[in-house]
Amino acid sequence: MFVRSVRRGSDRRPSRGAAKRGAKAEKPAREPLRQHHLDLIGLGCVLLGIYLVFVLYFGWNGGRLGSGISDGLTYLFGLAAYLAPVALFAAGGIAIFRPAVPTTRPLRTGAALLMAGLLLAFAGGTFGIAGGRPDRIAYFDPGWFPDHGGVVGESIYWLFATALQPFGAHLVAVFAILGGILLLTGTTAATVLGRSGKAVKKASSSSVEKTRTFARTAILHDGKPEVDPAAETIVDPLPFDGEPTVTIGDGDPTDEMELPGEPEKEASPFAVDIWGEEGGEPTVSDKTERLEPIDIFGESGAQAAIGEPGTAVAEPGSDDGTGAGDGDSGDDSVFSDDFEEELKQLEEEFDETPEEPEPEPEPEPVAEADEPPAGGKEEQLKLTPQGEKRGATLSEEINYKSPPVKVLERGQKGGGPDPAEQKELARKLVETLGHFGVEAKVVGVVTGPHVSRFELQLAPGTKVKKVSELANDLAYALASTDIRILAPIPGKQAVGVEVPNSSRNMVRLGDIFGKPKEKDSPLLAWLGKGIDGKPVSTDLAKMPHVLVAGTTGSGKSGCVNAVLSSILMNSSPNDVRLVLVDPKQVELNHYEAVPHLLTPVVTNPKLAANVLNNLIAEMETRYGLMKDARARNIEDYNKAMAAEGEPRLPYILCVIDELADLMMVAPADVEASIIRLAQKSRATGIHLLLATQRPSTDIITGTIKVNIPSRIAFAVSSQTDSRVILDQGGAESLLGAGDMLFRGPGTSKLARIQGAFVTEDEIARITDFWSAQGEPEFEQELLSEPETVQEESSDSDFDPDQDDLLTEAIMLVVETETASVSMIQRRLRVGYTRAGRLIDMLERRGVISGYEGSKPRQVLITHADLPRILGGGNAADDGGEDAPSDVAAEQSVPVEVLETSDPVEPDQG
Repeated sequence: MFVRSVRRGSDRRPSRGAAKRGAKAEKPAREPLRQHHLDLIGLGCVLLGIYLVFVLYFGWNGGRLGSGISDGLTYLFGLAAYLAPVALFAAGGIAIFRPAVPTTRPLRTGAALLMAGLLLAFAGGTFGIAGGRPDRIAYFDPGWFPDHGGVVGESIYWLFATALQPFGAHLVAVFAILGGILLLTGTTAATVLGRSGKAVKKASSSSVEKTRTFARTAILHDGKPEVDPAAETIVDPLPFDGEPTVTIGDGDPTDEMELPGEPEKEASPFAVDIWGEEGGEPTVSDKTERLEPIDIFGESGAQAAIGEPGTAVAEPGSDDGTGAGDGDSGDDSVFSDDFEEELKQLEEEFDETPEEPEPEPEPEPVAEADEPPAGGKEEQLKLTPQGEKRGATLSEEINYKSPPVKVLERGQKGGGPDPAEQKELARKLVETLGHFGVEAKVVGVVTGPHVSRFELQLAPGTKVKKVSELANDLAYALASTDIRILAPIPGKQAVGVEVPNSSRNMVRLGDIFGKPKEKDSPLLAWLGKGIDGKPVSTDLAKMPHVLVAGTTGSGKSGCVNAVLSSILMNSSPNDVRLVLVDPKQVELNHYEAVPHLLTPVVTNPKLAANVLNNLIAEMETRYGLMKDARARNIEDYNKAMAAEGEPRLPYILCVIDELADLMMVAPADVEASIIRLAQKSRATGIHLLLATQRPSTDIITGTIKVNIPSRIAFAVSSQTDSRVILDQGGAESLLGAGDMLFRGPGTSKLARIQGAFVTEDEIARITDFWSAQGEPEFEQELLSEPETVQEESSDSDFDPDQDDLLTEAIMLVVETETASVSMIQRRLRVGYTRAGRLIDMLERRGVISGYEGSKPRQVLITHADLPRILGGGNAADDGGEDAPSDVAAEQSVPVEVLETSDPVEPDQG
């Protein structure tokens, strides 16, 4: 019994009081052990921070562990990963010095808040952080993470941007950063504002005293101050607005010149006249002004002045720019009343000439003329922004300023096809192919602004041609307007089926525009977005010429405007000059005031032919310059000229908006000029952009196509027109509204692009920005008819457009109403070469139609047109200057041809 009671008593638990007393006894023994643990943790954090410093900051590999940690941190936190060593050092220090830290809760909360704010700022680009890259295409883009906020930052940004819009997310980021800083530093907003106010007040009193002392020393000096008139000394401005500063300058009128968009300056109400002479009134204003070296004794005519009249800034207390401020502004003045009286005494002491009334300062900024007019008084001329730029620049090259990106508008984000709808289309596509015995599966979908491309992988042994033959059946099954099949996709083992999206996104130039790289030429142009949604640009200097064609309303003019706007956004008139030919008179008139133009916008087709011929002369002149400089192209020539300090040659871009109209008026001259420029002008920096809405063989001839390798095709009506433009079909299935096929230089592969759209307001903002900096300087000689050099004729000279038998050939084809080389050979008894040359002459004169394959040529004139055709070239030779054209024509026609008795039988040969 006793043993059991003892055992039961030993199994009993101690009371609560005994447990508390035991815990109190063990607590002092555990505290040193816990601090040792914290020390080890702190040292570990410090060592890990040092390790990450070398891995993240100095690019050290760090082995697999370091590479994994670096990639993981960058992927999770983006740019904030570089703050990881700092955070580890702080955590290690807090752990080591934990006994000295009263509480860590504010530090933890502040660090978490600051970290969240930074991640949100990095992901959203607040304050321009992590800028320099194009805007995100969509949320959670893996390529977006490393250079921004990582996965964590992107998640936070998506949460707040979805709930509060992007602007609200920026506000949250600012609040989190400021709150985290306040919690980490342990201060309050009231303390910060109070200390800032004291610092501003102290700096204000100190600056006012320094300014007062400086002004007294300058005016009360016994002798003439030794100041170099060419030197310029500027007193540092005060760190806040509203306090006076004084600047000593050389009085150069260009220093006071107003740039475009700069706010106008008002006249200063605070001015003290010491010399009493016009043109030498020293003024001290309450804003930054220029102070000329002061001539106390008047030996230099008091040409220097402290602040030019009419260019000072009005005091805030003043109602206008000509009078002094009200009485309340007296406390803010630099000088006291006693000091003003002292200045008046000095004025009476040094002034030896009768005092003239102070001229009324003008409220607008003025600039002095280079030489005063004959009246003896200097005349101050007001310059417009254009006049200022012209007057300020004496060299050939002007320091132009490119338009800001904000002049371009951005499209609305979002939209696009529904993923569920795309899955349904993919199912129908595979099902339809299966009905026709083609086994395939969808391996990928690429979504663009207007079109989605389904990538199909065919079963082994299936011919790719089968899919191409089912284009109409697939369009019927998918209930689509037009589909385009790429069999196969270039560079992929797949067949592409391009289907229009049910909901389309408009592509704006502001969405794709980017600054050119160093290797790009000034002719970089942004075309639009590819089928994968990525921006597409091209360099016209490498193309080197481009042909743009499509039906009316397909987006051809929009493409031309996008190209011109891209060039105007990037390049100044020092880099690119433009020649614009617009026979329709309404497409390119927006650009008539930009300083890039070499000629006014050409609307007369005959003047356009002169411009093209004169561009050929400019090309030959440039070749001569490059020959003397031993340069192979314009890039090498400009580099050589830059090394010698000589002006460089700008690129010349000739844009013809409607080629068909020029080819109808002067086909021979226009075609010959285009061919010569296309063949030779690339090295000289002269490039062509030809646009037409009539892609036919008589407009886009084979010779033109051979010399213009780059093509842009918009929607056309038939596959024949597509073959004329691209040498292959495909453009007949385009959707219009900017949908294009682009074939770059050196390749036969076509890229489908949704062209960028530019509004008239955007074009107006771009052109107004340039026209405010200067007017165009036209080269009128480019519009004049090129001079032809008359050379002495010799037996060896050959004129390809004249022949003794030409008149007989014209009469022959009119009588027979047909034309062929074999008929000319038999009837006129000439060889094949001469007969073919006569046929070409007849075609150039419009007597017969052009070559149409196996079809016979048509005779385009009748007997009634013979006097006009034959009289044009022989009137002066046969009938003299006063002879009527009809009489001359009759004299020029051989009698045996007109009075032939034997009827001529038609010859179809």
